[in-house]
Amino acid sequence: MCNFYMMYYMDSKHAVPFMSCMETGSKELFRHIPAEANVPIAVSPGHMHAMMPMGNATDDKQSMNGNKAEPVLDQDSHLEQVSAWPQSSLQLGQVSGLALDSDSNLVIFHRGDHHWGADSFNSQARYQQRSLGPIQQSTILVVDPANGRILKASGRNMFYLPHGITTDQENNYWVTDVALHQVLKVSGDGRDRTLLVLGEAFTPGSDTEHFCQPTDVAVDPETQNIFVSDGYCNARILKFAADGTYLTQWGAGSSDRRRRTPFRIPHSLVFLPDRKEVCVADRENGRIQCFIAETGEFVKEIKNEDFGGEVFAITYSPAGNGLIFAVNGDSPYHSAPLRGFVLDYSTKQILDSFSPTQKEFKMPHDIVVAKDGSVFVGDAGSNSVFKFTAEKLHRSVKKAGIEVQELEVEAFVQAKLRPHPNISKTAPVKEKQTVAEKNHPLVGVEPRKSIPKSKKENSILPAVVVSLLLILLLVIVFLGVFMCWMKNKRNEIKMEPRSVGGVLGKIRGKRKKKKKTFLNFGCVTCRPVTITNFAGRLIV
Repeated sequence: MCNFYMMYYMDSKHAVPFMSCMETGSKELFRHIPAEANVPIAVSPGHMHAMMPMGNATDDKQSMNGNKAEPVLDQDSHLEQVSAWPQSSLQLGQVSGLALDSDSNLVIFHRGDHHWGADSFNSQARYQQRSLGPIQQSTILVVDPANGRILKASGRNMFYLPHGITTDQENNYWVTDVALHQVLKVSGDGRDRTLLVLGEAFTPGSDTEHFCQPTDVAVDPETQNIFVSDGYCNARILKFAADGTYLTQWGAGSSDRRRRTPFRIPHSLVFLPDRKEVCVADRENGRIQCFIAETGEFVKEIKNEDFGGEVFAITYSPAGNGLIFAVNGDSPYHSAPLRGFVLDYSTKQILDSFSPTQKEFKMPHDIVVAKDGSVFVGDAGSNSVFKFTAEKLHRSVKKAGIEVQELEVEAFVQAKLRPHPNISKTAPVKEKQTVAEKNHPLVGVEPRKSIPKSKKENSILPAVVVSLLLILLLVIVFLGVFMCWMKNKRNEIKMEPRSVGGVLGKIRGKRKKKKKTFLNFGCVTCRPVTITNFAGRLIV
């Protein structure tokens, strides 16, 4: 008898309710199966057969068109750094923002020779280095995403401390400057024309006409409404019309209003065009929150211990069920490595994590994803931009965030978490602002901890020393026993067979008038000896 088995996908709503499994076996058989084995694998819509219900031709056509969808992240792929990108070195300052224009070119926003340091602001969040003037270098660079070649440069003598950047459908730049406390709309034609300004220059505030170190901007491509995350001093998201008219604002959201936790540096924004939502990277709370763009109503929160306490930036791709790309930051209260994440919007599960292979992240500050799936990360600590692309996994099986690595030499399979690469954690100056510094929004300078060396290497030398000491001790003990034995042999008392008592014999020794004692030269078993015969006479 030959059996033929076929596996196929179907929507659960079409399942037959009375079908069930029989003789499923003892639960002990499944006790040691890991929980992640029960997590469904994301399936590309292109691999699924659409249901073909009875109906007219129009229904059939719509059903067939339902198969066409954005490709999801390949479950057998992993984001790897493109080591040869850029082909020529880019002269960058602190990279604070990234964006993509309508031609899928990469837009880099950097600080040139200006740096955000501990003396940049006073306790009222007012910029203290205005005497330096604006940045003279081109702060906005448009580069070819394929090779990193600069296509266009602009933004000279306009900004003091650039932070966030995004583009609209007309390729205009929406930028924030934390020193100016402003949001600016700048033409993308390279002429450096300022089309719109929100906020008052160098004047922080918390009303509807001022910002306090705003961090990022998101644009609704349909309504042209803009959303501003504000910021290091304030904890809010503001919504404006395309012409700059104030519409509304809101703070952090929660499914339980009694447990609502305020924003702690809303650091990055992204608009979800297919869901009409706005998501924010709430940096110091280490979470991602999403809201309905029209009303500001809270939708969901994504928080994962692998973030390590801080989420610096996020971006979004409508592929599959929706993918959120994020980068974390160095937290003084957690020790998670710096890396990027790919998350399923619907399930909140981490699908992949990635980090550079040649050069470590120091302070990943912004992230964007291109239409072809390429991911770019701007690092403010190393003044560089990293490019990642999806590569096939040849020797591993990845499932629900777990990678099972097949070892060629060993005869077993070792499972390990994918999001835990061995990343050293040394970094220079870091933008930090804790809750205690709310009234003094300066950038903290914190060297990051380094991972300790392996104890195995450090324990080799002590083990050798202890072994040598034990050998030396054994030699000393052996010499002492040998000397004692030789001493006793020289002073041995001999028996004479002609002695009275037969078997007892006669004890013969050297007669002396005085009692003789022997000196003990270190032998613990040697003692002065006095011997008498059975008659009571002193022999020795």
